[in-house]
Amino acid sequence: MQLSNHPQHDTGRVVPVPRELKNRLVPWATSHCKEYDFGHALLQELITPDYGIYITSFDVQFPAKMHATWDRPTVTLQYTREGEILCRINNQEKIMLEGSKYNLFYLTAGAYVLQPLPGISESLHIEIGPTYLKDLLTAHAPLQKMMHNLYAANTSGGILFPARMTGKVKSIIHEMYQSRKAGHSLQLEMKTLIYRLLCAYDDEITLNNYLETVQASKTSKLILGVRHHIIDYPHIHECSLDQLSKRFNISPSSLKVNFKKQCDISLGDFVQQQCIIKAQQLLLLGIDSIRDIALQLGYTDVSNFSRAFRKYMGCPPNEMKLHPERYRNGV
Repeated sequence: MQLSNHPQHDTGRVVPVPRELKNRLVPWATSHCKEYDFGHALLQELITPDYGIYITSFDVQFPAKMHATWDRPTVTLQYTREGEILCRINNQEKIMLEGSKYNLFYLTAGAYVLQPLPGISESLHIEIGPTYLKDLLTAHAPLQKMMHNLYAANTSGGILFPARMTGKVKSIIHEMYQSRKAGHSLQLEMKTLIYRLLCAYDDEITLNNYLETVQASKTSKLILGVRHHIIDYPHIHECSLDQLSKRFNISPSSLKVNFKKQCDISLGDFVQQQCIIKAQQLLLLGIDSIRDIALQLGYTDVSNFSRAFRKYMGCPPNEMKLHPERYRNGV
């Protein structure tokens, strides 16, 4: 993985690691720190033929845009240790990498945009080499099914389901950060820890699927799918009762009643709530214009978006965009 503030060239200046980031250095990695107009970016890495481990730490003063580049398709375990980082997959799909969550990605070769929010954030990426991945799949049959699902979900690159941060996973990651080994012993230890992380991920996803099968009825699963669709849909304002009922093959009246019963909020109010939450996040990033944000959320009329935002938040969107420091703590 290569990290830069521009797809073709990097304008960062190599500097000593600043005091704010020194406590994030690990003894087993090679470190590179660069200064940009928005702050500092520290990349630590351990690269072997079987895997690459990358720790990226950001200390930024205002919204920044970085590019993480992969030379070949890869399977990557990602864990956000602190802060929030907006990630763009294929220049379209937006994923918020949140603290205390980890994900499994399939990444095609190319550049992916990372947008760390102001403050300090840190993300751990583990790139699994093709030879080691093949060995893992041969030795651990459940991982074969998991990887098949990942490739089938999006052959152009995408994310599998985020997994809950369990005590087991925290312990494994803590071991990784605190390792004091070197040379061949270090490489073997990290290889074992990566295997344990993948197994823990598979255990968590398998458990979630089992609980859903046992505990959830067909209707409750459908309502859960509607809820996730609303949260993830880019043009969220377009999620009307009629559109959702057709998409999920359920009558409008049944969808309306069961959504309210299961989610304890009406469908219309939930759509409006999620729309404003996304608008607030995008405004505080300070990257897109208000018009672009309105269009992203499915509003064709910017004035309608502004009225809805003001009614829900108590302030107009331009005020939040101009004075993000007044509202950031509430996000």
